[in-house]
Amino acid sequence: MLSERTLLTIQSNSQIMSKPVRLVLFTSDIGCEACPDMLEIVRTIKGKFDKIALEAYDVVMDRDKADLYGVKLVPALVVQGGDGKLVKFYGMIEDVVLDILLSTISAVSHGRIWFPSDVERALTHLTNDVSVRVFVDSDCTQCRPVAETAIGLGLESKMISASIFVASDFPELVKRYHITELPKTIFGENLHLDGHVTESTFLEMIFQAEGLKTGPDKKCLVCGVSSPDTICVNCKAKIQAEAVNHKLKGEKLKQHERL
Repeated sequence: MLSERTLLTIQSNSQIMSKPVRLVLFTSDIGCEACPDMLEIVRTIKGKFDKIALEAYDVVMDRDKADLYGVKLVPALVVQGGDGKLVKFYGMIEDVVLDILLSTISAVSHGRIWFPSDVERALTHLTNDVSVRVFVDSDCTQCRPVAETAIGLGLESKMISASIFVASDFPELVKRYHITELPKTIFGENLHLDGHVTESTFLEMIFQAEGLKTGPDKKCLVCGVSSPDTICVNCKAKIQAEAVNHKLKGEKLKQHERL
């Protein structure tokens, strides 16, 4: 049975959606204590939000679907818009992570722009797929901005695969990646950052994970001027300022939608 807090969070975020959003849930009947609750959560969300298409699969029995979405762990929830871009959530979704999920559904439905044009322009330089995994905790408020940055980048570019993991539900991953602080962000396989990560740093790490080659004629990916860094100092400052402004506007919009 879902907690009163979870039900209240879903109820308070329910709204009329602009475009359909697909939720694809992967569970397992074996070794997944959180799976029944996750099924109840997504069914409750579907009941409170219009234009949600819900699909539920068993990660073993429906291996073709699991392979299609690249899902190997459960519970896993895929949020996908009509443009095919998607974000994955792993683990039991509640509290802070539930807030992030509901905000993601709303943003995908309304086609909300997450980042300023400078960030979008930089992402067009990506030529290889890059995975971004953010490990969070349900009561970690500091995790939210990092998770939302990863989600926003995943929704901006099909070259970025963004996944949010509730760390406590995957102790084997916590051990494998030596996670001692949350949030923790892993770019590709080998680049790790603990704690808060700014939008400009996110971009730099993504291109580093992709394998961007540096050279004597290196230029800023945003403005094109000569720069020893992937993103020059001026563009970093501009991106951060515009990102803060976008977030403030987004919060005001979400408050207006709830009224």
